[in-house]
Amino acid sequence: MGIWSVEGFGNDEALDWLQALDPGDGAAPVLRSLRYAAESDTPHLDARRAQVALAAAELIAALHGRPHASLPEAARRWLLAQRPSEPDGPDVEALVLATRALDFVVTSSELAEIWSQRADQHDWQAALDDLRMRLAAAAGGEVS
Repeated sequence: MGIWSVEGFGNDEALDWLQALDPGDGAAPVLRSLRYAAESDTPHLDARRAQVALAAAELIAALHGRPHASLPEAARRWLLAQRPSEPDGPDVEALVLATRALDFVVTSSELAEIWSQRADQHDWQAALDDLRMRLAAAAGGEVS
């Protein structure tokens, strides 16, 4: 498992998952990954699933106009293939799901344990806080 950065796509698992996404499938596989993390019966999320959940949350934030500055090219291609947001406003359900998955990664995952032992743990936490703020901003402050 290669982790080289605090960003959501700064690891092998997230990039492998992203490369496997078919843009023609829309957001369904992204939402499925988020649901797995947010609604899992397993009390402890493994590192791979946690990394994928963070990448999926990054795509949801980007899809709603709040991308991270360093999105990989494959994420940009996926975003370009998606239909524009509904004129009625953001998909709050997707944003809430992404936020719940993020919460689960932070509170109950092997990935959080790995980062807790790294010198750059505070940078990772800051990156997660930034993602949380972008999700909330995309929802107009409605995500908690």
